Amino acid sequence: MEEKEQQLDHILSSFRCITHNYQQLLWKDAEELNVTSTQLMVLRKLALHPDIGITELADLLHLGNSAASGVVDRMVKAGLLTRQRSEADRRIVQLAVTDKGQEIRERSKQSIRKHLQPLENIPAEDVKELLRLHGEIIKILVQGRENKSL
Repeated sequence: MEEKEQQLDHILSSFRCITHNYQQLLWKDAEELNVTSTQLMVLRKLALHPDIGITELADLLHLGNSAASGVVDRMVKAGLLTRQRSEADRRIVQLAVTDKGQEIRERSKQSIRKHLQPLENIPAEDVKELLRLHGEIIKILVQGRENKSL
């Protein structure tokens, strides 16, 4: 393998390894809380973006609307979420986390925080550079996906 190809392989392998290990943490956490990892992500996203609809949630989760709708349906049946009509526009349905969903979210937050707390020891300037580089990589990947030239 030539040097540049090897560099690309190392970058992609690194992301794959990070993603895999993070997913394993989420799956373990979700299993202990009797929910799915996707449901945990929904609870996290709704904590950060309250009163959004399914389309916005799907965008935040990088899912299609039908997949997000199915997850929400199951979460409503499980008593983790509710659908509420917007007071301003009755055509808009907003999602809200129930007390049961909030309790699961809080327990998960504490568990994940315990596992990821060592990340807080990374110096702020390193985190800033890491996020800058991630932004560049994301931009390249999105442009490639959209088949645009750089």
